[in-house]
Amino acid sequence: MRFKALVADDEYMIRRGIISFLNRYEDFEVVAEAEDGEIALELAKENPVDVCFVDINMPFLNGLQFIEKLKEVQPKALVVIITGYDSFEYARTAIKMRVFEYLLKPVMEDNFHKMIERVRERLISERSEGKYLEWAQETLNQNKSYLASSFLQKALEGHFSAEEMWERFHYLGVEIPEDFVVTVVRFEYQKAADVKEEWTDDLIFFVAENMANEIFNQMDSLRSCQNDCGDLIVVSQQTAEQSGQLQKYLTLMKRLVFVKCTVIQKNGTGLEHLADVYHEAIAQVEEIMGTSSVIQEVREYVEQNYWREDFSLQEAADCVNLSMQYMSKLFRKEMGVTFVDYLTSVRIRKSIDLFQNEELKIYEIAERVGYATQHYFSTVFKKNLGVSPAEYRKRIEER
Repeated sequence: MRFKALVADDEYMIRRGIISFLNRYEDFEVVAEAEDGEIALELAKENPVDVCFVDINMPFLNGLQFIEKLKEVQPKALVVIITGYDSFEYARTAIKMRVFEYLLKPVMEDNFHKMIERVRERLISERSEGKYLEWAQETLNQNKSYLASSFLQKALEGHFSAEEMWERFHYLGVEIPEDFVVTVVRFEYQKAADVKEEWTDDLIFFVAENMANEIFNQMDSLRSCQNDCGDLIVVSQQTAEQSGQLQKYLTLMKRLVFVKCTVIQKNGTGLEHLADVYHEAIAQVEEIMGTSSVIQEVREYVEQNYWREDFSLQEAADCVNLSMQYMSKLFRKEMGVTFVDYLTSVRIRKSIDLFQNEELKIYEIAERVGYATQHYFSTVFKKNLGVSPAEYRKRIEER
């Protein structure tokens, strides 16, 4: 029986010391470590853990805040607080939050060993007599909303038959109406100066999704998800008040979220037509939106800088005053390809033009389109065109 551990402490030596202690126990495995509370929480979402060793005083998200949020993603994980003597009263507060143990800095080997024995005993007890299965079922129930959203996205993309969709939605407690409406909300480009600093992409989507479910679904059944382009997709019941609901939603979005958006609704009947209706709605959004001025600006910037080996996504995002994450999402949404794939296509296109100059060596062409080595250029070239640069040049000569 093995137990998975997460270690979070902003002091590197303390963190390495605890990991070193844990490595001496064959039944404990350190699966994640973090230097602040925010990173620790993200790792806890990605890695199932049995016990977390958490420093109380961490930047961005302190130990107590982390414990509160940890309950939402890892409700059964034991928490061991790490604290200095000056934080002892703080630690006592943590004990009231169902923290299992606490360690005082500096962490001594004898105290650590006694603590591990108590942790091991509790973990073994919780896994015995069917409690582990009960924990797994509880975790599944708590994640049903996420599972439903993830499955809805795949269903809209056409990955399942009507029978498979009905069975899975029924299990997840999601009711898709026989006469349904697919609503697609696409958020338009906004420069950072136009949006209040606290309105991050995730927060905008969260508010937009909650308003949509409240207006279109009356919160009785959450049928919404986010597609790969960052669009909000909502499936709801066809009603006589449909146009009024849409107008109400648009008014609230304009008043509360401070970003422009395009909203398209398409009606359908029967699960077997869900994916078709979704793709019709997406096609209409694409037709309306076209390519925004910001993406056009990025494309022009690529044309001017593709030849530089150090040219990057970060630099392209900086040129239009957007975060790298948001620009990447926006580029893929509007262009249908990633920024890296687009940059590669430009470089390949430019190299094809250069091949008309018979005096240029292949390594010189590689350098002129942003590749440091001829080998890497040849690999990328063949992957995209199916022939190596040498074979391509030979075909040109033959023609």
